[in-house]
Amino acid sequence: MKFCFSALLPLAMGLAACPALAVENDKLAKVPGAGMSAAKTAPPLPVGQDGSASDNDFRICDGYAAPKGKSDGIARESFLFGATTRSADLRRGGMRIFGETGVSACSRALVDSRLVDNFWLRRASLLQGQAVQKIAAGNAEAALKLADDSDALGAANNDPYFARSIGIGNQAVRAYALSKLGRKEEAIAAIAKFRNQRRWSQSIADLATRLTLDMDHSLPAQVVELRSRIALAPEKSIGLFWMNFLSGQYQAARDIAPAVSFDLPKQRGGWTLTDAAEAELKEIGVRTGFYGAWAYAENVAGNSEEAKALITLAGVELDEIMAPPPPRTDGRPPRKKDVEAHARRQPHARKARDELNLWAAAIAYRPMIAIKPIEQSHAEMRKKRLVELPIAIDVLRLTPQMGPDDKADVERAIAAIELRNAQERSAALDLSFDEFMEMLPKPETPKVVPVLKPAGDGYFLSDTGLSRNREGDSDTWTIRYTHALAPKAAVEELALLGAAQTARKEGFDRLLVLSRIALTRTTHVSGGYIPPFDQNSGYEAQLRVRFFHATQIPMDLRGAEWRLVSVEDIITELSPRYREGAII
Repeated sequence: MKFCFSALLPLAMGLAACPALAVENDKLAKVPGAGMSAAKTAPPLPVGQDGSASDNDFRICDGYAAPKGKSDGIARESFLFGATTRSADLRRGGMRIFGETGVSACSRALVDSRLVDNFWLRRASLLQGQAVQKIAAGNAEAALKLADDSDALGAANNDPYFARSIGIGNQAVRAYALSKLGRKEEAIAAIAKFRNQRRWSQSIADLATRLTLDMDHSLPAQVVELRSRIALAPEKSIGLFWMNFLSGQYQAARDIAPAVSFDLPKQRGGWTLTDAAEAELKEIGVRTGFYGAWAYAENVAGNSEEAKALITLAGVELDEIMAPPPPRTDGRPPRKKDVEAHARRQPHARKARDELNLWAAAIAYRPMIAIKPIEQSHAEMRKKRLVELPIAIDVLRLTPQMGPDDKADVERAIAAIELRNAQERSAALDLSFDEFMEMLPKPETPKVVPVLKPAGDGYFLSDTGLSRNREGDSDTWTIRYTHALAPKAAVEELALLGAAQTARKEGFDRLLVLSRIALTRTTHVSGGYIPPFDQNSGYEAQLRVRFFHATQIPMDLRGAEWRLVSVEDIITELSPRYREGAII
């Protein structure tokens, strides 16, 4: 397995990660799956011949399509052949051009005749986009004024939903600009303000995290930030585990390891996760590498039995993966698709088995490092291929030191490793303008903010709403909230509110988020008489949760009380916002 900080940081934040450690939180859901991509550079299209903005000027400025007729291009689309409009799931496209070219495009878009007075929400978005373009052009001071102008439109229209969406984006723009100006304390305050405004939404929290770590690339800053996120976003735990492990902080890695879960919420039928098959294959190595490293950390702490148990657990999982599919219940051979799936897993399973054997060998050889000359132990480790594992810091600490020169050599070697890690971490934490724009929240309006209600079956009734599934007789549930129009931040909050209400109904006052994913849904439409096309289908938030009583914490969670979330805190804050429906 190749270990790199540049992979682990995006992994912890729900961004793209290198294959060795890719366990992403934010997925794209499609029927069938297909991904989305954004190029980095492209020439702008020409301005309209009459001096007005081109359609591309609008996209360059804020990522949304140009207004057309009664559609503002950001929240409402034309309907009934242009006779009226309706709310729609309109998404920001991949933005490729930033700087003075973008500033000019925004200037043209803001004076275009299509941007009528009723489209004040789009004007606010364009001002926000121009603010980011100003930052990219090196004029962060002007960006602060543009963010204020955008907020003024929301205030003038007395729209409370504006403050929770584009308004939060404006606060993020201020933080971004302030950090570029070196006004770090003000930037931190701006981040804290919008983080607290929607603290139950993990997409908003992700934006706060990226801005925070863009200012401070240090390992301590990242550890503090990611640990603070784990209670509501447990997928951050595996990245934090590896950060600690690669830095030689084995006790810290042990402390965070129990929060790591590979059991995602149960998926609904009819939808597929983009690249799900590939992700399932990659996860084989991810799981094995994690259990091997956890076992090694336990061995460092002197917990040899725990280390053996973890190696055994990983081995049992690989045995199950490598076992051929059994005959069907009627005695016939297994289905062809099951045989083919088994064959696809085998190369990944064999590679994972090889790595697990290396971890076991490293644990067995570790006592020898402290009693053998460094030349001998290093040669033996090379022969056993143990140098392929990321345990260099531990090996250096164990190496016999005959005098001050040896100690200085070891310290220099460890410092070199830490410097390399810091450089990779710094490169991975830089927040690009296209990443930043992609993370800014979509607008919310009164017509798209839902109430909490049960979902239909997805066939005769819309699947929009809350759905719940209990795992047998346990206190573990899968909670989902789906909506065709509401933005991701809203469905994340509604899923958590649904989980809290379910916990209260069952008589519990604490919940533990075991895993979660946020889905961007797209329906692929095809038929014999129409060309195939993709249709935006809203967002879905999924949680796998376990319920508890605050006074009856089970032994396996003693010491992990910091991960438990108060049911009443969630309900008190979110119920007034979404008006409870008849779900319990």
